[in-house]
Amino acid sequence: MRLPINIPLIIENVKITGPDGTVRVDLILDTGAILTAISSSVLNVIGYNTETITESYEIITANGIIELPKLKVDKIAIGNVEAKDIEVMCHDIPELAEIQGLLGLSFLQYFRTVIDYKQGYLEIS
Repeated sequence: MRLPINIPLIIENVKITGPDGTVRVDLILDTGAILTAISSSVLNVIGYNTETITESYEIITANGIIELPKLKVDKIAIGNVEAKDIEVMCHDIPELAEIQGLLGLSFLQYFRTVIDYKQGYLEIS
């Protein structure tokens, strides 16, 4: 699948599936993030109670180390490219009001990914 890119690299209409359904969200591509990050509101809508998740993941932020809930979502798909049982962290990114998270390596590791800034495209296959 080939997508046009801009800076920041926003991937539109990413499908996130959980036990209660699927939502389409916009995520920033973050090749430096080990885990994909999804907002709590999205995770709650698709059937995960973010208040009761017991597993956690630590990240380092500008304000120090924070601990975030970690879980597996049923499926993440971009067009016809999809992966199942993807580890994600529940993280609300306040400075990115219109973005519902980050697409990280926990999804990308299953695919060949090419970012061509000169030609202006992202290819995932």
